Amino acid sequence: MIDKLEFKGLWFLPHEEERKVPGTLSFDPANNRHFLELIGSFYDMSDNDGEEIIFGVTSEGDEITLYQCQFSSSTGIPRNENDLKGRFSNKNKPSTLNFRVNYMLKGIHIPNIGSFTFNSIYTTIYNLHEWVGISGISVDREIPNCEDVITFAKPQPIVIAIDEDLELEIKFHSNFPLYARAIKEQTLKQHTTFALRFKKGQSIDGLLYNVKKFQNFLSASTQSQTRIEDAEIYSDQFRNKYDMAIHIKLYTIISPNLKFGKPKEDWQMIFTYSDIEDKFKSIIQNWFKYYERFEAPFNLVFGQFYLSEYYLEVMFINVAQAAESFHSKLKIVEDEERKIQDVEFKKKVDLVLNSVPEDLKDWVKSKLTNPLHFDTRLKYLISEFSNDQINAMIGDKDEFIKAIVRTRNYLTHYHSNGKKRASDGLELVLLMKRLRLLLICSFLVNSGMDKNLLDKLIKKKTYMMFRSYFD
Repeated sequence: MIDKLEFKGLWFLPHEEERKVPGTLSFDPANNRHFLELIGSFYDMSDNDGEEIIFGVTSEGDEITLYQCQFSSSTGIPRNENDLKGRFSNKNKPSTLNFRVNYMLKGIHIPNIGSFTFNSIYTTIYNLHEWVGISGISVDREIPNCEDVITFAKPQPIVIAIDEDLELEIKFHSNFPLYARAIKEQTLKQHTTFALRFKKGQSIDGLLYNVKKFQNFLSASTQSQTRIEDAEIYSDQFRNKYDMAIHIKLYTIISPNLKFGKPKEDWQMIFTYSDIEDKFKSIIQNWFKYYERFEAPFNLVFGQFYLSEYYLEVMFINVAQAAESFHSKLKIVEDEERKIQDVEFKKKVDLVLNSVPEDLKDWVKSKLTNPLHFDTRLKYLISEFSNDQINAMIGDKDEFIKAIVRTRNYLTHYHSNGKKRASDGLELVLLMKRLRLLLICSFLVNSGMDKNLLDKLIKKKTYMMFRSYFD
């Protein structure tokens, strides 16, 4: 993880380069914030809420662009002419101005970020190295004279064309060894990076959105949050005098209040790269291909891993809503139960229409719809995407579905007569976790992961990851 960073320098607005203000920019990953503190002000008087762009030149000579800067606090800055003549008329007292910053770009000044695009992003992602599980470092202890020999052979990168516009790469790097006449210490480290390269330029938000797609795929395995720990972005529009791409370091805020411990080991993940290596290309292509269609249920499910505090009832409602949303967005060719429901519904509609006056028929018909019952959606998800191990967690499928429907209905409408039938406490926790796991497996199987393989992997990891999912 990036350590806390601090940049002292001069800061100014793009259209007022002559008015430079000294200050300090702090980047604090532990507390998830960028903060610019100025001694002085960009304004003679202002009630400004923030600035889209602020430029900086550090004491080391680095150019910095701050993007989406929100006003935080100030002292000594008049808001109007009366303030200027009154309580803020003391010129000997310095003013201060503070901003919260969403994005920091180190290495360049970009006056209008919205009008420029970027072609690639290279990142270090929390838990990626452990998930990939590929190392070029090996130790040979079979050498005579009890010598241990450590060697490094750089692994080949994993490169996949997601589509005609996008290429994904997982690459392996090591630090360069030291060479000296008398070596006192030698350290060898490998790190794994994730890169996306686009033929068509993307906005910064577009780059991060596509990285998020892979982050959620990683979360499907680890059942936990992840984060971008380091990022560099490049653009064909920004090149130096030698016609080489300019290295632009990108720092951005992640979800607040998240606590990250040690990265997970392979036995704490449902699947790793080695488990799906032969199918990884097609799975990740499908994941990216269908992501926007299923973005709503993905956000409802994976977003839970980024919430430090949340009401259990809300978490359950989100997962239930995700199940309904996911099913509604599937392209189902044949659904016999849906056809039966449609026929029965039409019969009932005809009975109602035949019993009302002629002048009311059109109005009544316009008010009648044929919603697919929630329990039917759940039955379909279980029949298509569940496996033996999840079925063992669920137990009686009909009771599982009824419990979800009853609880969803009560927590949505809060009818007093439904409270006793709704799940709560530990029962609600288990209901939510089982449904969430079913949905994550549904996402994966729909992207091409083998359902039987998932069954074996979940069974293998049950003791460490899913013991609490059983009664």
